[in-house]
Amino acid sequence: MNAKKNEVGKLASATSGRPGFSRRDLLKSAAFLGGSAALAGQVPGFLAGLAEGRTDYLAPEVDYPLAKPEQILYSVCQQCNTQCGIKAKIQNGIVAKIDGNPFSPWNLTPHLPYKTSPFITAAVDGLLCPKGQAGVQAAYDPYRIVKVLKRAGKRGEGKWITIPFDQAIDEIVKGGYLFKHVAGEENRKVDGLKTIRALEDAKLTREMADDVAKIWKKEMTVAEFKEKHKSRLHLLIDPNHPDLGPKNNQFVFMSGRMKGGRGDLVGRFVKDSFGSVNAHGHTTVCQGSLYFTGKAMSEQYLLDEKELKYKWTGGKKFYWQADTEKSEFILFVGASPFEGNYGPTNRAGRITNGMIDGRLKIAVVDPRLSKTAAKAWKWVPITGNLTGAMPLG
Repeated sequence: MNAKKNEVGKLASATSGRPGFSRRDLLKSAAFLGGSAALAGQVPGFLAGLAEGRTDYLAPEVDYPLAKPEQILYSVCQQCNTQCGIKAKIQNGIVAKIDGNPFSPWNLTPHLPYKTSPFITAAVDGLLCPKGQAGVQAAYDPYRIVKVLKRAGKRGEGKWITIPFDQAIDEIVKGGYLFKHVAGEENRKVDGLKTIRALEDAKLTREMADDVAKIWKKEMTVAEFKEKHKSRLHLLIDPNHPDLGPKNNQFVFMSGRMKGGRGDLVGRFVKDSFGSVNAHGHTTVCQGSLYFTGKAMSEQYLLDEKELKYKWTGGKKFYWQADTEKSEFILFVGASPFEGNYGPTNRAGRITNGMIDGRLKIAVVDPRLSKTAAKAWKWVPITGNLTGAMPLG
């Protein structure tokens, strides 16, 4: 046990950058800086314990109950698109605190070897932004939807009832008269997924899609299409508009951002298995602008062999980020990594280390004197109408 504590002490010293910075020192500093108030919000029953005269939560010789490997679940944060690694600290079956996963290179600088024992890393927390730590509130939000809701009134009335999960699957797949309890919809029959999945022959699907492409190229008319497929027109949404495709396309899967293979899984189900083309996600205006800016930055002036003329092309639609670990100069335009910005969370630490070491200078172009601008070598308080003029200059 003593050897294990020594290893934890060495690791804490290495990651904090302060030689000999022990857990005892940490608790002393935390108490001095008001850390006890933060601890009160992290540990259920903390204030109640103090009211009963308990002080062992603050005693340096007492093990922090949430720093035990058996009390920790490693996962991924979903509070934003960065998806940092997290460690959820469990007490009495409840998530009491969320911190950064020290095994994740996005959450800790310098990185830890993956072979490091979880018995050691249990006491080491990686970085995690406030959104990630707020995952506790998201998990236990009293308004969080944890059961299947079914409309109990007219659209827009905001009336809902809860139904069992098995019933929801049965109604979604089979359809039927699902809203007999809603005035005016007693006789409305809803098609289920079983009915909507009308076209099941993959070969026929490809053949009809190829003929639709011929219509677009004016190599086939709609009348010719209908004559060729007259025995299959009942499979289409509208025979007079074969470009709408089969009834399968009436199934639309709308999602938020899905990374880490989730989008691929949905594509396999909706497109490959069900036969609908309508699997759609979304992004934000700021996210899209980043991607397309990265695409423009990486495009090359190349010869288009078909048109026999040069054009800008070949760019990668990707979020290009500065190398904060090695760069000597970084220009931030409308970005403030010291406040709230796109991850990973260790960007601020790398920028700070570079500025302290004298390796890095940063300049900030922003109408607001942000915290990042306040630390910058140069701050350019540009106004909105000059944003485009500056890079063109």
